[in-house]
Formats: sequence, C-alpha cells, structure tokens
Amino acid sequence: MKTQPIQRTSLSEEVYQRLQQQIITLELTPGQKLNDQQLAETFGVSRTPVREALKKLEEEGLVVAKRGSRTNVTMLDATQAKQTFPIVATLHALAARHAFPLSETDIIRLIKINQSFQDAITREDAESALQLDDAFHGLFLERSQNGQLTETLNRLTPLIRRLEYAQFSRHGHDSVTDHQTIIEACQSANIEALVRATEHNWNGLGRHLIAALEEELPCDPS
Repeated sequence: MKTQPIQRTSLSEEVYQRLQQQIITLELTPGQKLNDQQLAETFGVSRTPVREALKKLEEEGLVVAKRGSRTNVTMLDATQAKQTFPIVATLHALAARHAFPLSETDIIRLIKINQSFQDAITREDAESALQLDDAFHGLFLERSQNGQLTETLNRLTPLIRRLEYAQFSRHGHDSVTDHQTIIEACQSANIEALVRATEHNWNGLGRHLIAALEEELPCDPS
C-alpha cells in the first residue's frame, strides 16, 4: 500500500491548520511577510507542504501572494467584513432553524457553555472565549445535520475571527446577553424568536467590530 501521498497531504493539512490558527489569533500579524523557506525550517518540513498550505490560505483570503514570490498576511479589511458578516449571520440563523427544536439536554449544554463563555470573558481569555462561542453555535450546526452549512461557515468564519480577536475586550459581554436570548427562545420553543436572536447576535457583533475597525485599523490598500 502506498502511503506517501496520504502522508504528504496530512503534513500539508497540519501546516495549514497551524498557520491558519496563527493568522486568526494575530500571532502572525496583518501585513506580515511570510517566507516559505523560513516557515519550512520552523515546522521542520520541506517547502512543498508549506507552499500547499499557503495556497489554501490564499484561496480563503487569509494571505495574499504578490509579485516577486512574496506572500503576506492579508490586512484586516472593513469592506471584506461588511460583506462577510451578513452571510455568516444568515447561515447561522438557518442552522438554528434547521436544528429546532433542541432537546432539554442540548439546552442545558448551551447554558453551561454560555456560563463558561462569560467566565472566559471575565478572565479576558480571548482564545477560550472564542472556542466556547464556536461550541455554542456549533451545537446548532451539529443538530442541523447540514454539511453544506458547516462547510461554508468553516470557510467564512476565519475571515471575521481575526477581527473578533482584535476587538475582543470591547464587545465580548454583548454576546453573553445575546446567547441568553437565544437560550430563552429555545426554552420557550419559539422558532422565529430563535432565528431572529441568532441573526441579531452575528449582525450586531459585525456592526460593532466593523465600526471599531474603521476607527482604529487600516484597511487593505490593495
């Protein structure tokens, strides 16, 4: 059995995931130049999986390849965020609609996640808080049993997640309240209230983050 192609694909995927996480969490900063040889040495791999990972990140809009074989992390872009947040909000609302109704066990799980989410915000632990936010909304995606929704959101979410990291301290508490409204809609078995609350959560977050971006951060000059 030939295993090398699978091994290389797995290696490329691992490099991709690590770079994506570093970009999302701003460890690799907007505009930072990425050198494939240096990255290969850092990860202890050849340049091939690094190049494959960078190509995938470029397709996602997280890096941009420029003339002279230069690759840079994309800048935080208000225009891109304005285009992306309404789509993400609509898709999450659709997932909530398809997930309805949730079981009592699921609702209890949402309550516990939101409590942990609030604790992480109080500790100013952005990474844990955003992982818990993913878990909260991920429950609806899981219960929707719609692979296309999940796949599309997995592709779009990294484009806005960096912005959440950049402005985390300013707007985290609003999401706790929004999550509680979502939970209450589930408890009262009100599907329309659930859909509205979910869409409001994402659109409200988008408006706050985009406004902050326009005030404080430069947009992508390209």
